[in-house]
Amino acid sequence: MLFVFLIAMAAYIVAMIGFWRVILRVGGGAVNGAGLLLPGWVAALLHGWLLGVGMLPGNTLNLALGNVFSLVTLMTVVLFLLAALARDVRGLSLLVMPLGIAGLVVGQFLSGRPLLIQDAPPLLWWHLGVALFAFGILCIAAAQALVLIFQDRHLHSHRTGNLLPAMPAIQTMENNLFRLTQIGALLLTVNLIIGILFLRARYGYALEFNHHILLSFVAWLGFCALLAGHRIYGWRGEVAARWTLAAFTVLVLAYFGTRFVTTIILS
Repeated sequence: MLFVFLIAMAAYIVAMIGFWRVILRVGGGAVNGAGLLLPGWVAALLHGWLLGVGMLPGNTLNLALGNVFSLVTLMTVVLFLLAALARDVRGLSLLVMPLGIAGLVVGQFLSGRPLLIQDAPPLLWWHLGVALFAFGILCIAAAQALVLIFQDRHLHSHRTGNLLPAMPAIQTMENNLFRLTQIGALLLTVNLIIGILFLRARYGYALEFNHHILLSFVAWLGFCALLAGHRIYGWRGEVAARWTLAAFTVLVLAYFGTRFVTTIILS
């Protein structure tokens, strides 16, 4: 296991250095070359294999907090690599690749208190799967929002940093941000509906207003408000990026914040 972990870590580092070299080179071109993406795919595949061993012991599903965090980071890396095949998203590698490394380390060494689920019903699998895709896409949207704020502030201050010349245009990043937010908000809507159906089928009621559900709905309203503001009032640039980060922060608190409090602090 340690050998596979070290290979995955090395592949992540090689991929991160490759993206950095493209970013720091003015006019570095697109990032869809096989030579640049290959280390990222190797890292993601090995990351997934290690995580599968930890999350699927026997016929059970281990949803320990560290495992879920590692799974979300892995999905974020995979979605980024897929997006890099078709779109100019090289700036996001500044955040996505270090996030993948953090998820690999946490999943392997800091998975935390086990949460074992046996004979999970189909609705729960659908709920977890859609939530994973939604979280991964919205995580990339949050990364895009941070990069967009960075570039927007540099342009308004009439300063250029080392990263600015090789970054995509602000319009390109805004288009990426809203496209990611639209897809993520749609998946989040579907996931909330599946969650309601699961609660009704499993426990006989549609909603239980605990911190997790309440914060999930607040995050969903935040993303919907962002999309409505963009369509009606023309929100863009740093305003849109701040809305994205605020809604994503609430979404992180909805799961990881509540799980951290209940399974680590209170226990």
